[in-house]
Amino acid sequence: MLVDERLFFHLTGKRSGSLLDASDGDGLRPALFARFHDLTRLRYDFPVILLEREDAPFETLSGIVDALLRDVAPKGIAGERLRRNVLRLEREVRALIAEGAAGSLSALWDRAAERLATKGGEPVASDLARARAALHADGAVIDCDATTPARFVTHAWRTVQERRARSMRRAIDVLVAKLSDLVKADFLRSEAGRHAATLRAAVGAPHQGLFDFEAMARLLAASSGASALPESKRRRIEAALGVLRTQRFFGADRAYGFAFDRIDAAVTAYRERLPAMAELVRAITVAELEVQGRYVEAKHDEYFRGFDARSLGPEQMAIFPDYLVSLDAQARAADGGTRLIEALTCGAPLKVLLETDDAFGVGAQLATTAMGLGDVFALQSTGSHLYQARKDVVRALEYRGPALLSVFSGAVGGATGAPPYLVAAAALESRAFPAFTYDPSAGTDWAQRISLDGNPQPERPWPIHELAYADEAMRHASEQVPFTLADLALCDPRRSEDFVGVPREQWSADLVPLARWLDERTDGADEAVPFVYAIDAEARLHRVVVDQRLVHATRRCADAWHRLRQLCEPQRGAVAVPVEPVAVLAAAPAAPTVAAVEPAQQAPASDDPYIETARCTSCNECTGMNARMFVYDANKQAFIADPAAGTYRELVEAAESCQVAIIHPGKPRDPNEPGLDELLRRAEAFL
Repeated sequence: MLVDERLFFHLTGKRSGSLLDASDGDGLRPALFARFHDLTRLRYDFPVILLEREDAPFETLSGIVDALLRDVAPKGIAGERLRRNVLRLEREVRALIAEGAAGSLSALWDRAAERLATKGGEPVASDLARARAALHADGAVIDCDATTPARFVTHAWRTVQERRARSMRRAIDVLVAKLSDLVKADFLRSEAGRHAATLRAAVGAPHQGLFDFEAMARLLAASSGASALPESKRRRIEAALGVLRTQRFFGADRAYGFAFDRIDAAVTAYRERLPAMAELVRAITVAELEVQGRYVEAKHDEYFRGFDARSLGPEQMAIFPDYLVSLDAQARAADGGTRLIEALTCGAPLKVLLETDDAFGVGAQLATTAMGLGDVFALQSTGSHLYQARKDVVRALEYRGPALLSVFSGAVGGATGAPPYLVAAAALESRAFPAFTYDPSAGTDWAQRISLDGNPQPERPWPIHELAYADEAMRHASEQVPFTLADLALCDPRRSEDFVGVPREQWSADLVPLARWLDERTDGADEAVPFVYAIDAEARLHRVVVDQRLVHATRRCADAWHRLRQLCEPQRGAVAVPVEPVAVLAAAPAAPTVAAVEPAQQAPASDDPYIETARCTSCNECTGMNARMFVYDANKQAFIADPAAGTYRELVEAAESCQVAIIHPGKPRDPNEPGLDELLRRAEAFL
């Protein structure tokens, strides 16, 4: 019987009889794709322009055109022709890109304008020339295809890193200038600095004839002497200057590379550069102390002698660039999912872009796996959704810690011929590749850290859309059709064996839409057969039976979406599920200085004593001396709980015994305390 053939395929996945092979060349695709037969005639998020702007590195072609028309097209009928011609040009740019053209917006704009002007004559040429004169935005144009995730994320990453690097370059340049001034000023005070030749060189050439430099040298010779800088200080300053001038992390020349296509290469580079990172942090901190006149050899020399990569803390590590690793499906297969997860937990500041073209494979699960690591920023998106998720992409790249950005490109290729944009959007709609972000710095529980913004109709297992078609009598008909994982599978030639087509004459009540079949069928007792609607290249409507394997995958997909929603939206009145606390630094612009030895906070404006609590090593020296005055906080780091709970002598002695010199005694509270003169002299080193 015909029903048996359909049921037999559903249960076994084996085709027989008159059923149609879904891979026979019909180019079947989801029926809801029927309304999107020509994307060049639609205004949507692509193409995207990569702009060289920190505040807005991305803009859509439609957005640029709309802004331009607001500026140049008069309101009402007077501007109608101009608006119409510019919108025609926008469509022509889309057509060029669909034909394979690439380049900057200005170049594609000019090519499109030339095409239209040839057909439309002087009025069109005049309108487009006026619009071209008002076009100020420019940049590389990208469409939604296999290259989109890498180009989009790399552009965002470079924008973020350049902003950080520029901030650090300015800070380093300031330190170099100030240290150089110290050395120069000392030289000018010395005998060598007051020679006639030196004085002449210090005056601009146009004015050298106005002075008698030999006489000036004789007058100044009496006050000249040896260098005012001790030799140890001079060596220390020159060493710091040497490191600051030759560092390769933020310089425009000879800078390290930070973009990789293999995880092991990125991790190796990071580990090899750790000694250079420690050297630069040491140089910056020494320079800051010298510029402020706060370097104390007795206190700092020993510390800096032992300063190496193990001494780097989170704040010092955060000033350095992050490492971008771009993995496509082939590279991920070579590196392996296990190696990826290991890399995200190794301590390296990795930003991993994971591209995949298989929404049914392991790659589609890695972002949710990364959430379980706790301190990894995880972002999942499709290529079609990247522009909508642009702020989240930037947040992931600014995050002070490892991040995984998993993107489904939609470029599955094959017989369907569906544009990657539609396939990527279908992956989002079907819940096979939902959009989400997991930001460890956003809160302390799952609901605060997870966002599902951007998913259509999130309250449903699958989004529902109207499918309009002509029935057997060529009358208009329509149905409300959910878009499921099985509908997405029609876009992937690798899943073609999971379907068979049913000839129209064999359509019957025994064929049940898959979503309804899943809702009604729980025990497998009836003989209803699940199907989904499809269309072929001629837009003819088909019903294709779904095999058991794909049905199970569809059910699991709905369950996974339900679980994700539960994490993101706890029930009213329920207690939020806490996440294990992790040490993360929220996304923020890089600090221009490094506080490796100096206080993490400024001294109080008053004369009260204080402790640099953030640098406390929990050595128990002060708390053992007076447990009422010195108390540990929740992180077991000391602070002064009650200055009146002890004497000024105890404050001074605690400062002298502190291993990292972070206790500052302030001024005595009791002017009659014995031995104050001596205690004040001893306290001067810690003011």
